Amino acid sequence: MKIICWNTQGVKKAQVLQEVKFLTNAHKPDLIFLLETLVNDTNICRILPQMGFEHYDFVSPVNHFGGIAVL
Repeated sequence: MKIICWNTQGVKKAQVLQEVKFLTNAHKPDLIFLLETLVNDTNICRILPQMGFEHYDFVSPVNHFGGIAVL
């Protein structure tokens, strides 16, 4: 099982989506954990489906701290 864990420090950055797609194509991980997503529920629900995984879930950040996405 391949797992990638990345402290993204903000998933809304344009390059993060490209990087996740690159990592997915290059390494074919079974799970990706994105830490410190710093994105509200509306934006994360828009961003996660674009990352190429069938299943995903997230925990919202509190103020400007935290946020975890599991793909």
